[in-house]
Amino acid sequence: MAITGYEQDQVMVSPPGHPGSNPEQDVSVPINWAYNHHYMAWMTGKHSKMVKLQHPDPENVDAHGAPMKWKVVELPSAKLRKDKTIPTNQLFSEGNGGESRKSFHGYPTGYAQLIDSPDTWMIIPMQIDTRNRDCGVTPKDINNCANHKVPGPEPKQARYGFEMPKEMSPYSGLLECPCNSRFGGDPSVYGSKTKTKIVSHLYNVMSKRSCKSFQVETNEECFNFVADLGVRIDKNITLSTPNNKVPTGCSVTANSPGNWSAVFNHFSSGQQCSESRTRVGKVTFSIGVVAQVDVNSTTALITLSGPATSWFGVGFNATAMSDIPYVIYVNDQGVHEQLLGTCGSEACHCPGTPLKQSITVLSENVVNNIRTVVVTRPLKGPLKQYYTFDTDAQSQIPMIAAIGHSQTFEHHREHKIDKIALFDLKQPNCICDMGATGSLCDSNGTRCITFTKNCVPAPSGELLSQRNPTCNSRQYGGGLKCCAHKRILLDVDQPNRPEILRYHMKIRIWFQEYKAIGHNVSHHNLERFYYQTEAWAGEYDVPPAFPVPGKPIIGYPNWPEGKLTPGTSCKGHCPDGDDCKCAHSIVFKWTVSNVRLLYAGGHCHAPSCISMELYRNDTGHEMEILCRQIPVKGKGNVAVDKFDEVGYISLPPCLWGDDKGLQPSVFLPENTPMVSIKYNRNTHVGHFGEMASWQMRGVNF
Repeated sequence: MAITGYEQDQVMVSPPGHPGSNPEQDVSVPINWAYNHHYMAWMTGKHSKMVKLQHPDPENVDAHGAPMKWKVVELPSAKLRKDKTIPTNQLFSEGNGGESRKSFHGYPTGYAQLIDSPDTWMIIPMQIDTRNRDCGVTPKDINNCANHKVPGPEPKQARYGFEMPKEMSPYSGLLECPCNSRFGGDPSVYGSKTKTKIVSHLYNVMSKRSCKSFQVETNEECFNFVADLGVRIDKNITLSTPNNKVPTGCSVTANSPGNWSAVFNHFSSGQQCSESRTRVGKVTFSIGVVAQVDVNSTTALITLSGPATSWFGVGFNATAMSDIPYVIYVNDQGVHEQLLGTCGSEACHCPGTPLKQSITVLSENVVNNIRTVVVTRPLKGPLKQYYTFDTDAQSQIPMIAAIGHSQTFEHHREHKIDKIALFDLKQPNCICDMGATGSLCDSNGTRCITFTKNCVPAPSGELLSQRNPTCNSRQYGGGLKCCAHKRILLDVDQPNRPEILRYHMKIRIWFQEYKAIGHNVSHHNLERFYYQTEAWAGEYDVPPAFPVPGKPIIGYPNWPEGKLTPGTSCKGHCPDGDDCKCAHSIVFKWTVSNVRLLYAGGHCHAPSCISMELYRNDTGHEMEILCRQIPVKGKGNVAVDKFDEVGYISLPPCLWGDDKGLQPSVFLPENTPMVSIKYNRNTHVGHFGEMASWQMRGVNF
């Protein structure tokens, strides 16, 4: 089947719970009742199926799914087909979200999403319930509180804590997933005694002569951190008299291989810590995977061991697959390098992309059903997709490890998170206080999560240089982390009303018959290409342009009044002039190879979205615009158009092809530089959990 387009709606049905019984009586649910943030949908055929997977971390489920995950697998019959070029399944998520009801989902003539023998449709939506229960939740209430003139309650932290505007609002602040007094609420909003955000300190092993202004202040801090490094500490020593042979502050010294002493010296000392790049570290994961890393000035020697009965592997500088880590995995076929997470946040269980070999295998052996390999590779990765070992910047590396069900590299059977600390065996190693960090917690201070996202540094991305609050749990104020499955987004003291809003997603598929005669085919299959302008952070914050007196900006607590927040530019007399207009922007740069784009749709949230722009930037085509996506805002004429809701948008995609009215498609050759720029309004209020991904389809010829 050649799927040439689709459309969706959300409807209340009659009788309740029986979709399709009386389609003429279906009543569309306004977006301002139930916001369809985004969705993942799959169509499978007789040669594939969906399988259910336990979420790897049930205590830290983000909004991209419930505690269970789903994955498509091919059945053995897929290999027996005559034409193996036709996909056995398809993923749908082009221009999705609440804005998708009026956003076009269709492809140029001759192109489609092809699928062999389709028989099953499955969708996993992310829904945010924003309906004011005082206005009712049944079809007969459809005209109550029209255009959201009576918005429902919001937590204090919604709209960056700036409160609902006096003229009310056409949209609910809940759709931005604000943290609140149930989970993650910021002390600037809920007071210094709140337990929903706990600020602590970040310590690190440093390849420096001393910590200088980053000294650890107490022996308790020193020993607690060292105990968390995974090395065996024989002694914790607090000096009671000056000792010029021990560095000032917190340090770790090797007594013998594998045995260490932690020393706290609050006296001034002339002894310096090691700056050597020759270092070693070892981590033992509880699933039976062991990793040891020995580095010198040019080379890393990596030893990995794990079960010989299945594949096993480790990922560097990551706490989750969504960090897109560089991975080394081992099976009975050898040692392999991989980049995980390249399907983006919407397909987090895909195996990722194989990488060209940068390692040299020195040895491999199996003893007592344990496979051990020893490899070397240069410290610096050949491309940005490879992890680069840099002990000056990072002597403590967060790592993930996993083991599989078999020798085939696919979804893991078990996984664990840990870290490896690289130490000099001959000289003292400095432990430095790198500043404050934070944890997001439930209202009683339990079930906390701490994270640092893999925000991409300049010049590829801008979130780090802008110090965007989404990048770490200390600054975080709202978004997916505070919008987990079944989480209530209201404050503890706001009532959780019992009235249930019942509705269904309704999909219409447009298709044509696929025909193939020799080398001539009726449709070419459209491959999916996915890139995030937020550079794989999954989301980002749009801070208000200026602080409001007495209300610090969450994530930028000491930002000076009158100074523009990072990424913001303004026109007019700001901040108080009636003509003041401000916008926030982020830029992402990457490359594509041998792609012909036929469809490009951005993921851009109401109500703040101004535009998304996609450029090619190769020689002779410097900053040549390929796609500028401008949202169309609803005006509220719902009597004529039931989807023309105030404050909400449709997102017309960019299409290329031979159809009348379309521009010809453009082929992007090997390593074509690409640039994406996203603009959002932020004159008077900010926005949590904004997204700027490009969901694209094309071919490779």
